[in-house]
Amino acid sequence: MTTRTALAAVVVAAFALASCASDDADDTDPIDSTTTEQPSATPTTADPDDTDDEADATDEAAWVALADAPLELTENDAEAFDGELWVVGGLTADAAVSDDVLVYDPATDTWREGPSLPEPVHHARLVATDDDLVLIGGYRTLAFDAVDDVWVLNDERDGWVPGPPLPAARGAGGAAWDGERIVFGGGMDDDGLTADVFALDSLDGEWERIGELSIARDHLDATSDGAGTVWFLAGREMALTANLGAVDLLVGDTIEVIGELPTPRGGVAAFYSPTHGACLAGGEEPDSTFDEVECIDAEGEITVLAPLGVARHGLGAGVIDGVAYVALGGPEPMLAVSPTLEALELGD
Repeated sequence: MTTRTALAAVVVAAFALASCASDDADDTDPIDSTTTEQPSATPTTADPDDTDDEADATDEAAWVALADAPLELTENDAEAFDGELWVVGGLTADAAVSDDVLVYDPATDTWREGPSLPEPVHHARLVATDDDLVLIGGYRTLAFDAVDDVWVLNDERDGWVPGPPLPAARGAGGAAWDGERIVFGGGMDDDGLTADVFALDSLDGEWERIGELSIARDHLDATSDGAGTVWFLAGREMALTANLGAVDLLVGDTIEVIGELPTPRGGVAAFYSPTHGACLAGGEEPDSTFDEVECIDAEGEITVLAPLGVARHGLGAGVIDGVAYVALGGPEPMLAVSPTLEALELGD
């Protein structure tokens, strides 16, 4: 049985349970409430020049709740690697910095423990290359002291080994694998916001500064088509009241602004869809979290996907066999945690 076939079975089962729950007035569906219309997974194209338009929900498909993670976290990251979703680091409900690694298997809808990180970290970025899983930067403590650490999952997948450190300490940046190199942009150092974009061609080499973002910002994310194009999406200028929707596109060593997402936000998770482009999920503002999932292609065209079943920030995302997964994160602004895992078939 393939991973995608197995996931389809899990999704069908989840919708069957939701249907049963809707027939019982005493039960509550984990995605829907009795007062909320079932959201649509059918993408709706939005006018990039009119960010106030909302997409209509017309399809029964939506994000599906899968097995909860064994831990509740926020400010973690996640990445698809070798057919599984890896979730690393973050903060616990009592504000402890985590060194935990959790691995989700879509074929069985189950979680297992992965090898603990060498050091606890939050607001780090996890990137999968063709062969390696790489953890970059982040904060070591609640003092938000950024680190330049890079850790690489070893060949036995039972531990982590040092990789080339960043040129400077960074936390809450965005990172992606463009098919040939790892790129990392934005975030914060000990002096404040940064716009630097670094690239690493080989895990045996050194990082190189290749340019800068249009706006220095943190709490953004990045994703790539794996063919040389990287999107840096949204983020904020430190404060929850200073959310941004800006999208920078990196091709080679050229970085240019290609547009803005309809919903400015930070504390987000990005993933790539061949059909829709770079997609951004979740986020936070002072009084609430976001359930929006918005995509932008290389030409700046916006597509709105179904909203998350559970709005949250500080989450991670990855794509496996055409299915997007969004993992954990806080359902309330600031320090809030959850074990929530959701999935959406992208139709790519």
